[in-house]
Amino acid sequence: MPKHSRDVSHGRPGPRRMPCSIVLLVGLVATTPAAAAAAETFIVERGTPRAEIVIADKPARMTRLAAKELQECLRKMTGAVLPIVTDRRAGTVAIFVGTSRHTSALGLATDELEHGAFRMDSGPDWLALLGPDHDFVPIEPWGRSRSADETARVNRGWDAITGDTFWNPARDLHFRYHPDLDVWDQDDAGTFNAVHEFLRGLGCRWFAPGEIGEVIPVRDTVALPDVRRTVTPDFAVRRFIYYTEHTGIGEKALWNLRLGLNHGAEIVGFPQICHGMKFVIKREEMKRAHPDMYLLRGGTRDTTFKEDGVPNLLSPRLFEKQVKHVRAMFDHFREPMHNIDLVDGYGGLTADDPAWMAQLTPARGWQGSMSDHVWGYLNRVALEVHKSHPDRLVSALAYSAYTLPPESIGPLSPNLALIETRHRQDFWDESVWNERRALRAQWLERLPSGVYLTWDYSTNARPDQRGRPVYFTRQIARDLRDLQGVTRGEQIEIYTHPQGREASLGYDELAIEHLNLYLAARLYWDVDQDVDAILDDYFSAYYGPAADAMRAFVAHAEANWMHMSTDAAKIGESLALLADARRAADPDSLPGRRIARIAEVMQPLPALQQQLSRPRETDLSYRALQTNQTDGKPFKDKPLDGIVDPAWWGTYRIAPLLPVRPGGPPAGAAGRFQVLREGSILHFGIVCEEPDMQGAAGAPTRNDDPKILSADHVLLLIETPTRSRYEIAINAAGAVYDADEAPGGRGVAWSSGAQVAVHRGEGRWSVEVRLPIVGEDAFTLDPEKGIAGAEPKELFPWHFNLGRLRVRDGKSEYTAYSPTGREDFRVPAMFAKLWSR
Repeated sequence: MPKHSRDVSHGRPGPRRMPCSIVLLVGLVATTPAAAAAAETFIVERGTPRAEIVIADKPARMTRLAAKELQECLRKMTGAVLPIVTDRRAGTVAIFVGTSRHTSALGLATDELEHGAFRMDSGPDWLALLGPDHDFVPIEPWGRSRSADETARVNRGWDAITGDTFWNPARDLHFRYHPDLDVWDQDDAGTFNAVHEFLRGLGCRWFAPGEIGEVIPVRDTVALPDVRRTVTPDFAVRRFIYYTEHTGIGEKALWNLRLGLNHGAEIVGFPQICHGMKFVIKREEMKRAHPDMYLLRGGTRDTTFKEDGVPNLLSPRLFEKQVKHVRAMFDHFREPMHNIDLVDGYGGLTADDPAWMAQLTPARGWQGSMSDHVWGYLNRVALEVHKSHPDRLVSALAYSAYTLPPESIGPLSPNLALIETRHRQDFWDESVWNERRALRAQWLERLPSGVYLTWDYSTNARPDQRGRPVYFTRQIARDLRDLQGVTRGEQIEIYTHPQGREASLGYDELAIEHLNLYLAARLYWDVDQDVDAILDDYFSAYYGPAADAMRAFVAHAEANWMHMSTDAAKIGESLALLADARRAADPDSLPGRRIARIAEVMQPLPALQQQLSRPRETDLSYRALQTNQTDGKPFKDKPLDGIVDPAWWGTYRIAPLLPVRPGGPPAGAAGRFQVLREGSILHFGIVCEEPDMQGAAGAPTRNDDPKILSADHVLLLIETPTRSRYEIAINAAGAVYDADEAPGGRGVAWSSGAQVAVHRGEGRWSVEVRLPIVGEDAFTLDPEKGIAGAEPKELFPWHFNLGRLRVRDGKSEYTAYSPTGREDFRVPAMFAKLWSR
C-alpha cells in the first residue's frame, strides 16, 4: 500500500470464494464469512449488485475507461454487473468514479493532486475514487500517421510557424494515442489509479500484459469499505517505452495504466526525451541548404548517418538553428522541457576537422572522451535558451562517450536537466553500483537545476540476448530507495517483438521481464514497501501450486544469471529448478502456461550449456562489425572478386595470423583477415602476403579434393552452439574443400553454401567468402547443407579459428588467428569467440 496516504482504510468484511491454488494479500477490503453477517452495506451481495458506478455527465476519457475497468473486474470477480450511470438512485450505493457534480456536492476536491495522485473517500452509502481528470488536447500541426503525405503536411505546418525547415516532433504524436482504449498517454490518470488501488485491495493483480498476466479472485460479496486516503507517488515520471511504439503496443498500453505509470509529459514534454537534435538536422531541405551544419567525415559532409546525419558542433549555424527550434517548441507547443541531446551513435565518431578532433579527451576513457566537447556545446545552447525562456528546461543524456561530467567548461546553465542512462541489472556488482552513485553525486554537484531523471533498460529478451533468466528484484528495490527524493522519475526502455514477427520468434518477450517491471512500477509509488511481501504475493497469486518451486527458481536466477554466460553448471541448476516448477503445475492451467512461457525464453540455454561444457584454453574474441559500421563504402555495392579492398572493407578489426607456436620463428609471409556481418551473411576477407607467388601455383582446382589440405590454403574452422565442427578450406586457385566433421556429420558430402572468390595479385593472394547463416534447425532440415546455428551473438557466440598453411621447399608454415601450440589448426580448445551485434 503506498505510504503517502492519510487515515488508513478499514475494510468491512464479506464472504469470498477463491481458487485453492491462489493466495492473495488483500489490503484495502478484507472480508471474512463471520464478519459478513454483520455487514449492512454492500457493493455486491451474494452475486447481486447493490451499487451503481456514477460518473460525470461528460466524463473525461480516462474516467470513462476507469469506470469500464471497475465494472468489468467486479463482473469477473462476482458475476454481478454494476450499471454505469450519471445520476445516482436513492437507496443504492454509489461508487463515484472521477470528479462530477456529485463529488463537488460532497466537497471532494482534486486540485492539489498531480502526477497521477488520487484520493479515496467513503460515506454510509457511497465510495469515491477520483483524481485529476484533464483530457490532453494535442496542438496542431500533429501527425495522425507516418505516411509520406502526413509527414509532409505536418512539416509544412511547422515550417509556416518556425520560418524554417525543421522536422516536426509532433509528427509521431499519434504513438501516444491508443484507439482501442480511447485515451492518450498524456491524459490525467488519477481516477484510473484510484479505481485500480481499490481493485488491488480486493486482490486483483496485473502482473503482466493481457489475460495471462491477470489475477482476479472469485468471490460473491464485496463490502463497502470505510476509507479516507490521499495517495501520492514517490516518483513523478513513471514511464515505460517499447521498441514497437511506432507500430502500436497492444495490450501493453492497458497494462501500463493498470501499473499506475505516468508518461510525465507535464514534466518532460511530449516528444522523446533523447536525441532531440535530430529534429533540427533531419530534413533533406536543411541538408541541402546548410551542409556546414554536418560533420566532415571521409571527405564529405555526413548527412546520411542513421538517416539523420552527423551534426557539426563547431558550426555557428547549427547552434543558431537549434536555439531557434527549442524556442519554437516552447512558444508553440508550450512544452515544459525539450531535449537537445545529440543524435544516437555520436559517441566514438571521428572527423576530418583537426579543430573538432582537438576537443576530444581520450585520456578520460570512453565515458569521458567526448564530455567536454558535447557538454560544452549543449551548455551554450541551454544558456542561450535561458535568456528568453527562464521558466523552461532543456534536457540531455549522460550517455555513451559523454557520460562523465565535463571538466573544462564553466558553470552549467540553470535550465539544464540531466537524464542518466544506466543498466540497473548490473548493480549486483558492488563496484558498478558504487561507481554509478559516485557519478550521480558528481553530476548533482555540477547541476544548478537539480533536475535529474534516470533511464533504465529491459532488453534481455532481445533475440541476441534471450536465454538467461535475468531477475534483479533486490537491485531494483535498493536503487529506487537510493534515488527517492533525488530524481524526478524514470523511463525504462523495453524490448518488444517487431510487429508481425511475434509468431515466428516463438516466445513471449515479457515472460521473465514482467516481474522486474511490475516490481519497479509498484515501488515508484512507495519505495519503502516490503519487497518480500510483494514477491510472496506474486508467487502465490501467479504460480499457485508451483509457488514454492518458482520462488526457488527466481531466487537462484537472481543470484546466478550473471554467471550463466560462462558457467555451464549454473545453467544446469537453473534448468533443473524450472523443471521442478513445471512438474508442480498442470501444464494446461494458467500457472503451467506461465511457466511454459519462461521455458520458451530460456530455450537457447541448453545449447549454450553444451558449448560451455567444451574445454576452452583461450579467451580470444572477435566482434564482427556490421557492414554499415565500417569506414568503408556501402558493402552492398561490392562485387565478389576476392579483392579485400579497404575502400569497401574499411580499416577496422583487421586481425593478424600468427605462428601457431608462440615464440616460434616468424612466418615467411604475413596474413590477416576481417569479418563483417550483413544481415544473415558473414563476410570473411583474408589476405595472404606471398613473396613467392610461383610457389602457390599448381594448386588443386577440383572442389573437395583432399589434396587441397596438403598444399597452400587457408582453413576456416567453425563451431556453433548447436554443432561442432565445420571446415572450409580454400586455396589460391579458388578450389574449396568443405566438410561437416561433427559426430554424425556428412563429411565432404556437406556443403557450406558459401560464395567464394580468390584474387591473385602481385605479392599476395586474397579471398572473399560470403557465408550464409542458415539457422539453428539447418541440420534437422537438411544435414548436407548450411551451417546449423543462429547468428553469432555476444551471449551465444560461435567459436572459430582461421589458419593458413604455406608449404615451401618441403617445409610447412602454420599461422592462425588463435595460436594452437602445435602444427595443427584443429584444436577446439583454442577456438576464439566470434560474435556480432
